[in-house]
Amino acid sequence: MEWFQIKVFVTDESLKEALSSFFFDLGAEGVSETIDKGVSQGICACFPNEQETELKDQINKYLESLKEGFSSANNLTWIFTWVPEDNWSEKYKEFYQAQKLTERFFLRPQWDLKTAIPTDMFPIILDPGQAFGTGLHPSTKLSMKLIEDAAGLYPNLQDLNILDVGTGTGILAIAANHLGFGSVIAIDNDEDAVRVARENLVINQAEKVNVSGTSISSLSGSFDLIVSNILLETHLLLAKDYSRLLKTGGLLILSGLLGGQLKQVESVLKPQGFVPQQKYLYQEWAATSYCLRVKS
Repeated sequence: MEWFQIKVFVTDESLKEALSSFFFDLGAEGVSETIDKGVSQGICACFPNEQETELKDQINKYLESLKEGFSSANNLTWIFTWVPEDNWSEKYKEFYQAQKLTERFFLRPQWDLKTAIPTDMFPIILDPGQAFGTGLHPSTKLSMKLIEDAAGLYPNLQDLNILDVGTGTGILAIAANHLGFGSVIAIDNDEDAVRVARENLVINQAEKVNVSGTSISSLSGSFDLIVSNILLETHLLLAKDYSRLLKTGGLLILSGLLGGQLKQVESVLKPQGFVPQQKYLYQEWAATSYCLRVKS
């Protein structure tokens, strides 16, 4: 198989983390840090050649968007090159390692059979495959923290239902299942993501989670909690669906946002009856929750 490679010249550690997570979530077969004479030269990621046209456009837009949230990204430069065939699927495992995600969740890659999971933490065993949601990106960790907080608000979690929009690997749906939510529905418009999520649900003994490619516009009924870790533009488009599907008094958790984008989200959600509740910030990323006080 032929590959193309993106190399981003960057020294800022927070940017390296954001870039690495983004490339993995985009489906990179491998991400590595280039070292020359002991000095880091930047981050490299490798993708299948047949995806070049589609992915280059997404990558360019993402890298340009970083300049809005990271001052250190103003002089960010990158290049695309061709690379020979290589076993990138094995190399990326060197980067994707077992680690603590939140106070209650511990991530361990499926192929890691040695790392012990702390006895007081929920394990999440994951093989991200080609789906979004490795667990390494700040937006995923922040979403998970808000789900934990939400679980502490309700005495009878088994009676509540939650919708995970854009589930990716299924990591947030798995977390909700472990916490004890009675019904968890996960949706994603990417067929590969649905397949990967189903595989991860089995690995984590969370088969009762209902995952499908159903579009949010096709859903009916109502939910006590909706979590959506996607992009700003999609959040804005789905604001009316969030309001339509969430019960009055229910909680909406949004992530995938830069801190500077929160005001824009709020300006669209408030007319729909949403009231800001809580937010977490990490580096330049943000996750926030809203209560639906009244239906618009």
